[in-house]
Amino acid sequence: MLAAGMISASVADAQEGPPSPVSFEDPTLLVSPTTFDVSVRDDGSQRFAAASQSEGQGPRPRRLELEVAAGSADSPVEISLAQRATLGADANGDVDRQGSGSEVRIGRGLVRDERDRESGGGRSVYMFVASDNEALTWQPGSRDEFGGRGPALALEDRVEIGDMSAGVTYERDGIQASLAYVEREESTQIGTQSFQQDTSFTGLTVTMRR
Repeated sequence: MLAAGMISASVADAQEGPPSPVSFEDPTLLVSPTTFDVSVRDDGSQRFAAASQSEGQGPRPRRLELEVAAGSADSPVEISLAQRATLGADANGDVDRQGSGSEVRIGRGLVRDERDRESGGGRSVYMFVASDNEALTWQPGSRDEFGGRGPALALEDRVEIGDMSAGVTYERDGIQASLAYVEREESTQIGTQSFQQDTSFTGLTVTMRR
């Protein structure tokens, strides 16, 4: 009887003890949530603008960039896709400059928190592949001496520039430094004559972004 009582007490103590700290969750399946960042900013300065793209007498062209970035704490890199658009007008208010571009970026610091987004600060380093196209159009004699529109069939002069580039960029507090290889196609139409020039180069630029 005494032995049976001791066995019963031991079984009761074992049943009332603390639960075993055993987890049946697979740690390999515990992944940090993905963070997304969507931002729009005035991309006022291009990395490798051609000399023929310099602003004329009219207002400065407007360049906007929409960027969508994604990353997580467990990921060694972040990725983003940026789309750019350019629109400009001459001194008379006629649209004379249009452009578009896209860029894929892979690196660190692409997903910014709210504080960095508001202040334009933060730090990032990334590799990029970009494609940009811009066209500058003007019509000699499109305005008469009184400021009105000239003949409807006035000849149109046009410069189109297309860039393909790949390189690396470092940004900190709005300062951007880029080293890249660029392939450029430039087409010029002056009256009835057209010219085309292809160039390639490696460039280093430092620009201020907002």
